[in-house]
Amino acid sequence: MSKKRHNEYISKEFDRAARGYDKSLVAKSYQRRAQILVIKRMKIEKGMKILDLGCGTGAGTIDISFRLEGTGKAIGLDLSEKMIEQARQKLPNHEYGNIEFMVGSVDSLDYNNYFDYVLSTNAFHHFSDKEAIFSKIKKSLKLNGVFIIQDICDDYLLMKFLDFMGRIGEKAHVSSTTSQKLRELFLSTGFSDIKLDKIKLNWFWGIMVGEGINLTVNGASPNSKYS
Repeated sequence: MSKKRHNEYISKEFDRAARGYDKSLVAKSYQRRAQILVIKRMKIEKGMKILDLGCGTGAGTIDISFRLEGTGKAIGLDLSEKMIEQARQKLPNHEYGNIEFMVGSVDSLDYNNYFDYVLSTNAFHHFSDKEAIFSKIKKSLKLNGVFIIQDICDDYLLMKFLDFMGRIGEKAHVSSTTSQKLRELFLSTGFSDIKLDKIKLNWFWGIMVGEGINLTVNGASPNSKYS
């Protein structure tokens, strides 16, 4: 399947789900809980620029905006126009102006050495060319910028079965993976100081959270002429 066709499937699936997404059982019992857990781990400081990749209805991006205390920039990016519409509807009640929601994919990212953090929660299993996406994200990060990602973890038997069912029954689902393969993906795309944790949210949901740091600028090491 082409990348364009795959992105269309994702967009259509989440366009259909957007209106009631925040009230859905999966969103409340799993996705939002995991998102809050990951954002709490982030060492957010005033003035940072942070991208929430696959932001959905924007709850996590708004959390980040609050953590920035109105400084810096919190950008939410999602393929689904309807999800972004839901996110933007929350803005009139939001007290800070350091937030922006955009429709688009990681392929549309045109940032170099810009973000302090890129965050992705509950979206990894939708990534088609995972290595290309990690490389694109790395390019968008500043020196010492951090990519933090969370998804279901195939180390857990129930999650491996869920991944299998998704691959045969959901066109937008590509694959989740194991913690070891996620670590290898970080390493193969040039990230450093990799951290990986596995967490059981409850009897059913088992997740992993991975982090990697960008120690290069424009493809050059900090000790090069670009430093």
